[in-house]
Amino acid sequence: MSNSETLEDQRPTDQNNNDDLSEEWEIMARAWLCSFPEAKEVSMAEVEAWIDSNLSSLPEGLQSMPRSELCQRLISIQNLMRLPNKEKEVNQLDLPHARFQRTDQWIPVYSWLESLDKDEVVKSKEISDWLTENPKVQEQLCSRHSRYHLMHYIKKCHLKILKRKERKKGGEHPEKDTSLKVLKDVVMKKSAPLPCSVPSNLAKDSDLFLAKRKEAYQKYEILVELNKLLSPMFSKHPNVK
Repeated sequence: MSNSETLEDQRPTDQNNNDDLSEEWEIMARAWLCSFPEAKEVSMAEVEAWIDSNLSSLPEGLQSMPRSELCQRLISIQNLMRLPNKEKEVNQLDLPHARFQRTDQWIPVYSWLESLDKDEVVKSKEISDWLTENPKVQEQLCSRHSRYHLMHYIKKCHLKILKRKERKKGGEHPEKDTSLKVLKDVVMKKSAPLPCSVPSNLAKDSDLFLAKRKEAYQKYEILVELNKLLSPMFSKHPNVK
């Protein structure tokens, strides 16, 4: 199989991932906007504060978007949510990405995941049981998504929630020093030079080279974020070796 064929096979997956990220971001935004009274119009300062606190969770396309445009997008979402149902349906038909404007039906799922008191990703059976107990939500979601995609996306959402909760804890109450040692070893390895996984015989302007370079950079970003997450934990436990 040629490199071009391989890349073509990967592109639909990349597009699906981008769609998932965009939809997940809008679910988070709508859940936040729902916390305000329906009659209250969110202020620009409140929008900017929310963006600042969730910037690292936004898809790349939104992170690079001009701040004023991103703020306006959030305000537009709230304006759409405040419209009467019939007027809202008409407006949704005029939007280029209408399916992302209908993510209010995901909010019950997101709220349920937020309420779970567990430190591991929700199981498929738990998701099935919850959907069975909420037939209206199940009917809406299953009419637009395959069963596989539904399970995959809900688990992915819950994983994001668990990671965010872990970041908020900030490592103030570590359970075991041994676990800290393992995590510290991971962070220390971060400072070592990243191995170059891009074949040297590839043209630097080829699609495969650019894809490999992007993958390596994403791995580097993960290590940087891991370092930021764990550094405060180790500074509070200087005796861990």
